[in-house]
Amino acid sequence: MKVTTIGYHLGDRLDLKHIKHSLTFECIYADPTELIFEVKHFSWFQVFDYGSIVFFGVDKTLQTDIIGSVRRILSLPVNELMTEEIDVEVNPHSSTKVLFDKIIVNQISLDIAKIVMLNAAQSVALDYYLEQTNMMLAQTIYFSNELEEKGRFSIKGKKLLKYIGKALNLKNKIAQNLYIFDSPDITWYDKSLNSLHDQLNRELDIRIRYRSLQESLSIIQENLEIYKDINQHSHSSTLEWIIIILIAVEILNIFVERIF
Repeated sequence: MKVTTIGYHLGDRLDLKHIKHSLTFECIYADPTELIFEVKHFSWFQVFDYGSIVFFGVDKTLQTDIIGSVRRILSLPVNELMTEEIDVEVNPHSSTKVLFDKIIVNQISLDIAKIVMLNAAQSVALDYYLEQTNMMLAQTIYFSNELEEKGRFSIKGKKLLKYIGKALNLKNKIAQNLYIFDSPDITWYDKSLNSLHDQLNRELDIRIRYRSLQESLSIIQENLEIYKDINQHSHSSTLEWIIIILIAVEILNIFVERIF
């Protein structure tokens, strides 16, 4: 028996209260950060407030319908979604194993599904934020190349401040949404679930990708601080020249008045 888990990332934040009261499926678990709905026996989907939705053993057609419903409920834009797919194979005679292309478990349970769905949700959310960060890093590198080649860069003033604000907001969203170092409560008292969570975390490179994300954000922030300092220095130099010119004009006027 094989069950497929697929995670999607819909956006930065999802209004769970609105989703809970609008979907027709039975909500079997709810807290401020996540919801779990049961579709049928051994078939669930989980919605996370940081923007991910994950399906465990749910038909692809139904997945599309549910995502469409969530989009309509929250008025989300229709765009291409990032995905993370994990296959779960059930073998009653095997211990829990996380392999390169699948997970092997000896039974299906809601707790096991929750661990798999959580890791899929975090992985696909990481992909989303990595893409956003890489786009900003590429733009930052472009400005640095401009500075090297021309001695100046094209972004300044209000545009630079808005760009800095965009970088800060991205960093804040990541800090607010990706609490990936917190182990779920259900792993605290069950060694097998804790082992499954740790193995999945390693296989999906979640901690490594998170560190890479933080390093990229630090590079962006350091560059933007330098851009801001250069921009302020350039602005100060311009003001100094304006003052010098005004003083020179005033001296010239006095000189002309005394002569004539």
